Amino acid sequence: SIMQINNYLSIPHSYGTFDCIQLVKQFYAQECGIFFDIPPYSTSRQWMREFSTHKIDAWASKYGKKVLLTDAKNYDLIVFKSDKSDMIIHFGIYLIPNKMLHVEEGKTSRIETLSDYWMQHIYAVYRHDSLV
Repeated sequence: SIMQINNYLSIPHSYGTFDCIQLVKQFYAQECGIFFDIPPYSTSRQWMREFSTHKIDAWASKYGKKVLLTDAKNYDLIVFKSDKSDMIIHFGIYLIPNKMLHVEEGKTSRIETLSDYWMQHIYAVYRHDSLV
């Protein structure tokens, strides 16, 4: 089935309501019937301090497995980290070929090609067990 990606485009960013985490959560719930128990997090830029690579791995391991970017499929969860620490800085939904659906602060949600910047900051790609 073709997911209704267009329903998730051009929506303005809003912390806690429609940020990168909420986009992922809403997309998976509405399009895949997958409900993530993402712990409550700060509804400001501070949210990044609450997610580390260790926490994300522990959380993601309940749902699925890590995959290589070269093996990524549509709707895999792509997670980005800071280059200075193990702080997670962004979430997106992978789309073939080499694109992602995401939303950034001060912008609206869109599909964007994974630029050098994003490629350099990828921490992991996760595939949910029900999407295998």
